[in-house]
Amino acid sequence: GKEIVDHKGLKALGIRYCKVQLRRLEKDGKFPRAFKLGDHPNSPLVWWLSEVFEWLEGRASTRLPKL
Repeated sequence: GKEIVDHKGLKALGIRYCKVQLRRLEKDGKFPRAFKLGDHPNSPLVWWLSEVFEWLEGRASTRLPKL
């Protein structure tokens, strides 16, 4: 099934960017796009967990070489 994660959930995964930085990364195509669960302006932003995991795997492939 499709699972979602909110900003607090991102932090639990080790993604400690503030909301403003996440929006910048999304705008530049460097982080998955968030969406709102409802129509209300205060509805929280969420991300598809599978897309966040794909992003993490991509980041892991750019690891620094061993010293």
